[in-house]
Amino acid sequence: MSGPDFDGAPLSPGLAAAPPRPFFRPWVTWLSTALVAALLGHLYFLTPGGPLDRLDRPEDSLERLTEREMEVRAALRHAPAWERRLYALLSGGDEGVDDWVRWHEELAEVSTSPDVELSRLILLGETRQTDALRAGLDDWEDDDPGAMRRKDWIAAAYLEPSLDRATGRALITEVRDELPAGWFADALVARLGRRSGDAIARQQAESAIAARGAVLLRRWRGVEAAGLLLGLAGLAALGFLLLTQADPRAAHARMPDDFSLGDGYALFVRGALGFLALGTGLGLTIPNDSALNVLAGPASAAPILVCAAWYLRSRGQSFAAAFGLVPGRDRLVTVAWVTLALVGTQLAGEGLIGAALDALHLSSHWADGLPENLIWGSWGLVARETIDSALWAPLGEEVAFRGVLYPALRARFGVAPATALSAAVFAAAHGYGMPGFAAVFWSGVLWAVAYERTGSLWPCIIAHSIGNLAATVEILALLRI
Repeated sequence: MSGPDFDGAPLSPGLAAAPPRPFFRPWVTWLSTALVAALLGHLYFLTPGGPLDRLDRPEDSLERLTEREMEVRAALRHAPAWERRLYALLSGGDEGVDDWVRWHEELAEVSTSPDVELSRLILLGETRQTDALRAGLDDWEDDDPGAMRRKDWIAAAYLEPSLDRATGRALITEVRDELPAGWFADALVARLGRRSGDAIARQQAESAIAARGAVLLRRWRGVEAAGLLLGLAGLAALGFLLLTQADPRAAHARMPDDFSLGDGYALFVRGALGFLALGTGLGLTIPNDSALNVLAGPASAAPILVCAAWYLRSRGQSFAAAFGLVPGRDRLVTVAWVTLALVGTQLAGEGLIGAALDALHLSSHWADGLPENLIWGSWGLVARETIDSALWAPLGEEVAFRGVLYPALRARFGVAPATALSAAVFAAAHGYGMPGFAAVFWSGVLWAVAYERTGSLWPCIIAHSIGNLAATVEILALLRI
């Protein structure tokens, strides 16, 4: 990047002033584009593997997700019928169990752990898919003694008509000694207890599942209730704004008069390069559990913020004024109303998108965007990840996609195409599958519309932060604690 040059020499009297040199050197823009393309190609296209290869602990993570899901389902057996229907609607119903079976089969193909195949067979047994269970046992070719014992557990628990008490107790002892405590171990022990007539072992296992499931169900209710209340409050705020025809403008964001698509792209691609280069470099050099990891969030957001501030300063404009970050005191309430309306509309839209995708049988991969650090990382790492997602990510992304890319596209194509294009780039940059892409695209559209109508990035930044924070709380409540 370079700014206007001036060497202080006076112009010759008879010579016309040369046009000013563009702020962005074209060759730097092209080089930045090539480097961004190379980094993205390496991260998403040239690196072999799929979502599983982006996880550090795929076996543990899939086990955690599956156990929590099955324990909630066990607790729902004692819940009112309307709550069971609601959970089925939000989670995909029985089709979701088939997804867990399929995902264990996928992981078993690349994992060396026999417990992955064991978990898949337990799921088949618990859902009474006997033919698939028999086929799985026949196909499970493993000479490892541990794997052979696991095949014996499955056959005894789900295929044998009955067991004598001594054999059942011996198998239950093996399961308790070799498997970690959780739904899979308890489900297997409960089945072995039923087959061998060991009522005490069966009752203990089923009670453990029920107790954990009851706790998770209460958390799920709390998360869903909070989301519902927030969504309703947001839709009420939207209705209030529409009915009262209140002026939503909070500030007067304005890029320089000569801001073009070329300038916007040059600025955006430099910020993207800085984000990718710093993010990749810090990720390779700083361990997740290092205190220095606290630098990752601000370092990733810094390139676009610094580049934008530098460019705007060269045009005699302040960063805050360009993005409408200094609303008048009398417009702060407007910012709050618009932010609440954004959050409610975002939640309502995501719900409709999820229902539509479920109707089309389009589900996201379990590993798609899974934040393992929130599940397995230290609490210090969790705190840093939360700060990054609630502060630095909204600030950097809103400046990049709404503050820079959107007005650049609008200058060339108009409001509606710029809204759709900027939202599509925003969604694609997250690297999710179709369900995730659709949800992020919806958010991108909402925030671009809000920026256009309010003239301030604050509603977008705050709504973005609330959305990320809500997702973090949900992960911690349902998958970590």
